[in-house]
Amino acid sequence: MTMKKCNWALGALMALLVTACGADTLSDIQPAQNLDDYRALSQRLQALDREAFARELAQARRDQPLAAKYADRFGFDPRQRADFYRTPAGRQIADNVLSYQTPSGGWSKRTDMGRAPRAPGQLYGVEKNYIPTFDNDATSVQFWVMVAAHRATGDARYARAAERALRLVLLAQYPNGGWPQSFPLRGKYHDDVTYNDKVICNLLEVLSAVAEGDDGTDFLPADLRKHAAAALARGLQMVVETQVVSGGQRTLWAAQYDPQTLEPAAARAFEPAGLATSESADLLLFLMKLDKPSAEIRRAIVSAHKWIAAQRIDGYHWGRGEHDYRELLPDPDGDPLWARFYEIGSDKPVFGDRDGKVYYDVRQISAERSRNYGWYTESPNKVLKKFDAWQRHHGGALQVNEN
Repeated sequence: MTMKKCNWALGALMALLVTACGADTLSDIQPAQNLDDYRALSQRLQALDREAFARELAQARRDQPLAAKYADRFGFDPRQRADFYRTPAGRQIADNVLSYQTPSGGWSKRTDMGRAPRAPGQLYGVEKNYIPTFDNDATSVQFWVMVAAHRATGDARYARAAERALRLVLLAQYPNGGWPQSFPLRGKYHDDVTYNDKVICNLLEVLSAVAEGDDGTDFLPADLRKHAAAALARGLQMVVETQVVSGGQRTLWAAQYDPQTLEPAAARAFEPAGLATSESADLLLFLMKLDKPSAEIRRAIVSAHKWIAAQRIDGYHWGRGEHDYRELLPDPDGDPLWARFYEIGSDKPVFGDRDGKVYYDVRQISAERSRNYGWYTESPNKVLKKFDAWQRHHGGALQVNEN
């Protein structure tokens, strides 16, 4: 091995040891019971990440960190079977992913973890407000990579990484049962209870599997699996509590909620506080996979299905016609559509723009937002297709009582 490679390997090992020290610290921290303690916990974990990285920079003798490399997702295909991680290529991906785990236990989004391991002094991600995050499948994807790699190889490093990630998920749960987009907290809409981009859905899937020891997670400590079951129960209760009730009827879920009041909240300027069809569809598909859903969860599913069925838009598709932006185009054979957002109370489709205003006609927004945002979606159609089979499995018709 050349001296350059030797020094790089030594630095990488030191980086992993710093992360391992973070694991020991996490095992002593307990979830917060109120918002003040939760925010203090966030600050504690943020300090853990910051101080560990400062030590790493000093050890690498660097004044400034190296930039992380961008990737649209993570620079590798996370849908591989567990056997893949027995191959040299698979072990390399697993080691790369492991090197990008923050001392607090999570991973970042839009960061290339497929090309090479993180170098000593290199940032953990490309965007500061998402180091680490649950957004865009981050942390949940890497958790499952670590589970699969441990299952394939028996390597204890991957087991410890999965455990560390699970501890972060448990610590990141708000006392009200929800999760923010990023934890440690980053401020603004990042701190909202977040269904957007499957944040909560992904974390509920992790907890559901861990609670039962499914999907290769049975190696995790029994006490953590017990905590995961309790966190899952709190999360599902929060799901019931955040289903929007309008005119006495349960409808869908918003994309974000204020973490203190659990009232629907806007996010970016063009994302209004309304019923969110894509996020609701993802959530419903998860809920419909639960083996023994409570009566409350079953009522939530039935009510949401009723709303989705009533709001379907037939005879169109969302795409590009004669213009360089997307629009509603006639299509008698197209799958049903739904607007991405609906106004709470009126059930009218609503659309946003960078000026922060709400519009009732998608043709009123800028061409830039028409080109670069999915204002209509087919996702709820997956719920319609699965509902009848789900209802038969769970005992036929369910009387929905909103009172």
